[in-house]
Amino acid sequence: MAHPVSESLHQARVVLHDGTELQLEDAMITRDSIIGFGGEGRARLAVARGEAASVEARQPDGTRTFVAGGVTALSILALLFAAAIAALSTEGT
Repeated sequence: MAHPVSESLHQARVVLHDGTELQLEDAMITRDSIIGFGGEGRARLAVARGEAASVEARQPDGTRTFVAGGVTALSILALLFAAAIAALSTEGT
């Protein structure tokens, strides 16, 4: 089975063998390195994969985002419906 040439990560935390931690944004893991933007002024950083003890990635969860958007939309509709019913019920009195 062929492995992808690189993997893109939105945010990554790279821990080096010496204990140094790097927070990278728009990171890319290739066969021989981990590249991303981090540090002061979002400088471009590259680390050899052999120097990395671990890589943790935070990726947005599309399903959770979609569900949260749907719940928000339904909540707004329910509030509008309740406000319309309240307005109609007070008009008759």
